[in-house]
Amino acid sequence: MLPAAGVVAVAGIGYGLTTLSESDAAVNWAQLASVALGVFALVPPLVGIWRRRQTGGTSTVEQIDRAERALRALVHEQWREEIVMRDLDEPARLPVRWKISGLDVMDQDERVDGLRLVRSWFGFGRVRFDGRTDRMPEIADRFRKLARRRLVILGEAGMGKTTLAVLLLRELLMEPQPGDPVPVLLSMSGWDPAAEPVHRWLGRRLRENYPALRAPELGPDAARGLVTYRRILPVLDGLDELPDTVRPRVINALNAASAVESLILTCRTAEYVTAVNLRDGAALAGAAVIEPRPVKSSDVIAYLRYRLTPGQRADWAGLLSALKADPDGPLSEALSTPLVVWLLHKVYVETRANPAPLFDTDRFPTAAAVTDHLLDNLVQASFAATPPDDDPSERHEHDHPFRSQRSWDPDEARRWLSFVAHHMSAIGARDFRWWRLHRAISRRWSILVGGVTVGLSVGVTVGLTSDAVVALRSPHEGSLRDALLFGLAGGPVGGLVGGLTGGLILERLKGYTLEPAYANLRWRGSVRRFVMQLTLGLVTVLPVGMIAAYALWRVAGISSRADGLILYALVIGAIGGVTLGFNRWVTTPLTNDRPQGPLITLRRDLRLVYGRSLTFGLALGLAFGFAGTLVNGFSGLLRGAEAGIAFGLAGGVVFTLTFGFTGASSIYLVAVAMLRARGRIPLRLMSLLEDAHRVGLLRQVGPVYRFRHEKLQDRLAHLHAHNDS
Repeated sequence: MLPAAGVVAVAGIGYGLTTLSESDAAVNWAQLASVALGVFALVPPLVGIWRRRQTGGTSTVEQIDRAERALRALVHEQWREEIVMRDLDEPARLPVRWKISGLDVMDQDERVDGLRLVRSWFGFGRVRFDGRTDRMPEIADRFRKLARRRLVILGEAGMGKTTLAVLLLRELLMEPQPGDPVPVLLSMSGWDPAAEPVHRWLGRRLRENYPALRAPELGPDAARGLVTYRRILPVLDGLDELPDTVRPRVINALNAASAVESLILTCRTAEYVTAVNLRDGAALAGAAVIEPRPVKSSDVIAYLRYRLTPGQRADWAGLLSALKADPDGPLSEALSTPLVVWLLHKVYVETRANPAPLFDTDRFPTAAAVTDHLLDNLVQASFAATPPDDDPSERHEHDHPFRSQRSWDPDEARRWLSFVAHHMSAIGARDFRWWRLHRAISRRWSILVGGVTVGLSVGVTVGLTSDAVVALRSPHEGSLRDALLFGLAGGPVGGLVGGLTGGLILERLKGYTLEPAYANLRWRGSVRRFVMQLTLGLVTVLPVGMIAAYALWRVAGISSRADGLILYALVIGAIGGVTLGFNRWVTTPLTNDRPQGPLITLRRDLRLVYGRSLTFGLALGLAFGFAGTLVNGFSGLLRGAEAGIAFGLAGGVVFTLTFGFTGASSIYLVAVAMLRARGRIPLRLMSLLEDAHRVGLLRQVGPVYRFRHEKLQDRLAHLHAHNDS
C-alpha cells in the first residue's frame, strides 16, 4: 500500500511539473525540489520490509563447531569481567545455602536423578542437591550428575537466584568436560512461546546478545545451528518477569522442545508454584528444584568483619553486637537476604559511614524500612565511594574498570537513573535498550518535533541550493540574491509538509523496527549478496530517481530533447541505485571478536548512519551535475561541476536528515535532546549508564543494560513518581 501510494504521488508531482512554463520554473524550484528529493525518505521503510521477508540457509557442521568455540570464548570474556564488577569473585564470598525444595513443584525423582537405590545416606532415596555459593565446584559437580542436567532455582527477590546462576555458569565454563554445551545466560523478559517458538527465540537472542555469531565465515545461521544441535545450555533468568498466563506456556514449551535438553531456570517461588499448579501448568520435566535458606546472622557478621578496615571496627561494634544479640530483629531479618547484605556493604562499608542509625528500631521498625533506606541511598553512595581519578589527562579507559570515569553529582545521578527506571517500568521492560528510548516521549511530540526539525532543515537546504543553481545559470543581474531570498522564504514550505508527512508515515508504519548495525568495508567473499544488494538498490531507486530527475529537468529547463532527458534520468537513477545497493551491502549486524556493549553499538551505528547518509547524498548530488554536463544541460564542465557540488552538499544534508533520522542512533539522539530539554536525563546519558555499570549499579547483557536488581529498578521508579507528582 505504501509503495504504491509513494509512486502515485511522485508520478502526480512529475505530471504537474510538466505543465509549468519556463518562467514559473525558478519561482517554484525550492518547493518542487524539496518534494522530489523527499521521495527518497520512502526507501528505508521499503528496504526494511524487504529485509524482513528474506530467508537464509543453514550453517554446516564445521561452521557450527567454529561457532561453538567462538561462543564459549565470548561468554567467558563477558562474564569474567562482569563477575568481578559485581563483587562475586571474592575470596570470602557470602555463603548462601541451597537445598532441594520441599514444595510439590518437582518432577518424579527417577526422572530427575536417575534410577538409584540409595541416593544419599540420610535422604533414603530422595533427590539431594545441597550446596553453598562459596563452594561452587561442588554445585557444578552435582548439576552434572543430574539425569537431564536441568535445574530450577527458586527464591524470593534478593535471595541470590541470578547470582547462583551466574556463578554456576562461570564454573561450568572454567572446567568444561567433553561434550559440555556452552552455558549462555538469557533474560526471559518479553518472551511468549505462543508467538515465538523456543528454538526460534533462542536463536534470535543468541544473535542479539552475541552478534559475532552472524559473521559470514560461520554460515548463514550459526545461532540456529547451535540451538538445533544442542550446543548451548540455556540459563534462563526471570521466568517471574513474564505475565501470569505466559509462565505455564513457557514451561510447557520447554518440556516439548526437542532442541533443549539441559537448562537452568530462575524464578520467584510463588510465581513458579502458581505456574506449575495452574490447570494447564506442569513442572519442568526432569529438573531438580532448589531453594535458598535464609542467610545466618553469624555468616553476615563474619562477612562484614572480613571487609572492615581497622579504622572502621569501632563504629561497627554496635551493629555487629545488635545482630548477634537480636537474631530475629528487623535488621537481622533484612540482612537475611544476600541483596541487603550487598546494599549494606555499598552504602555503609565502602563509604566508611557510621551504621549506628540502622539498629535504631524507632527509625527503622521493619526489615522493609531498612531495605528501602539502603536502596534510596545506593546510587549516591556508589558514585561517592568510587570517584574518578584526580587527573583526567592520565586516565585511560581500562586503567580502573570498576571506577567511574567521570564526575557525577550523586543527587543528580540518582534523579536521572530514577527517570530511566521509570521509563523501563512504564514500558514493562527490565532491559534498557538505548534504541527504544524514544518511547519515553509522547507520539505527538515525536511527530511534531521530528517533522519541524527535519522539514525545516531539508526545505531551507534544498531551497537555497536549488535556487542558487538556477540563479548561476541565469544571465540577469541580481538573480542570485533574489533566488536566495526566495529560497529562504519558499524552501521551508515544501520541507515542512514533507517532514511532517514522513514523520507520520514512519510513526504509523506497523512492524518497522530499528536495530543497531555497523559498516563493514571488508570484502566478505559473498559475491551473490553483493550482486543482490546492488540489484535491490537499482530496482528500488531507478524508477523513483528517473521520475525525480524528470521533475527537476523540467523545472530547471535544462533541455527539451527526449534523448537528453532519458540519459539524464538514467544516470541519476543508476548512480542512486548503485549507491543505495553499496550502502546496503556495507550495512552489517554487529560482528567482532568480543561481546558488544551498549556504548560501542551506539558509536558504530552513528558512524554507519551518517557516513551512509553523507555518501548517498554526495553521490546523488554529484550525479545531477555530472548528468547535466553529459547532456550539455549546464553549458559546460564548469557549470556542471558547480551544480554537482551544490547538489552534492545539499544532498548530503538532506539524506543525513531523511535517512539519518531513520537510523537507530539518530532517533536515540533526538530523544536524548528532547528529554534533556525537560531535565529528565543528562546529555551524555550513555556515559552515565556506563559509569553506573562500572560502579555496580547496572549489569550489562550484550548490548543492553539491566539494573543490578529488579528491586533497585522498582524503588528508583517509585522515587521518580513520588518526586514528579
